[in-house]
Amino acid sequence: MVIPVLNPSYDPPYNLALEEYVLRRLDPDEEYLILWQNRPAVIVGRFQNTAEEVNQPYVDANGIAVVRRLSGGGAVYHDLGNLNFTFIVRREPGGFNDFKRFTLPVLETLRAFGVPAERSSRNDLTIEGQKFSGNAQYVSGERLLHHGTILFDADLDAVAQVLRVQPDKIASHGVKSVRARVTNVRPYLPADIGLNAFIQALSEQVGRHGGGLGPCYRLTAEDERGVGALKAERYGRWEWNYGDSPAFALKARRRFAQGSVEIRLDVHQGYIRDGRIYGDFLGSRDIRELEDALRGERFDIGDLRRVLSAKPVEEFFGGIGRDEILDLVFGVEPVPAD
Repeated sequence: MVIPVLNPSYDPPYNLALEEYVLRRLDPDEEYLILWQNRPAVIVGRFQNTAEEVNQPYVDANGIAVVRRLSGGGAVYHDLGNLNFTFIVRREPGGFNDFKRFTLPVLETLRAFGVPAERSSRNDLTIEGQKFSGNAQYVSGERLLHHGTILFDADLDAVAQVLRVQPDKIASHGVKSVRARVTNVRPYLPADIGLNAFIQALSEQVGRHGGGLGPCYRLTAEDERGVGALKAERYGRWEWNYGDSPAFALKARRRFAQGSVEIRLDVHQGYIRDGRIYGDFLGSRDIRELEDALRGERFDIGDLRRVLSAKPVEEFFGGIGRDEILDLVFGVEPVPAD
């Protein structure tokens, strides 16, 4: 029997904390299902370099959350047009990376509505060659967490923008996302099947495969405190979402009207360990002063804006301003060749 966990929250850090709480704290002899949604967010894989995956200026301009999850795999975009499903079950021998067990109810739900959905790889589901679901897993002791996304009626333009990064600008050992053509499920469904009807059908299909659905589990006050503590300690912190990335080296170069600028940064645990600035710009101040100011700062657009705002940037770069330098470091437009 599978027990649905009621979760009306749209808060990304809370929802990731809830997954971990159910995994580690609820009855280990039971199996659980969480169907949930996030407000706009990028969910980054455990072993990824956040800076390498996220279009930070777009994220900041649009109020999109960035949260790292426990499982591996690539970065995904969530909004209220995306349905997430999480299974937390007993770990069976050889069960890790058995994606078929958990994705079959999704496929059968769609096929029942006449949608030609299929598994195209170990962890992707597709319709007519276009991806609508990615899946990942995490193991804790004898428990297994499987979660996946379903692009039901998501903003596909935002998907393209938020995960658009400049290739070869950052060198790291982080696991890089594999970009694929994506599609929503909604256009393939009958007109009268909205998200609520789809959720109901999916829940019933999960019950058929899992020995039935039990009564919904409602979080107690103690549960809420536990989830809140995990959110505060992990998923709501920059140190986890950004700082816990692999070390990386950034090399950004651009030619401005005032001359070319090249910035190289070595970043460890989210902090700039060293920085060098080169170019043929005609500044009136020693660039080493600015390099020194960058060392020890978080690789964060807000923090670097603060540092640059305290310095006469145009004097260092001969007329090139603060915002142009920030766009060079964090922007995603292609760097023109000399």
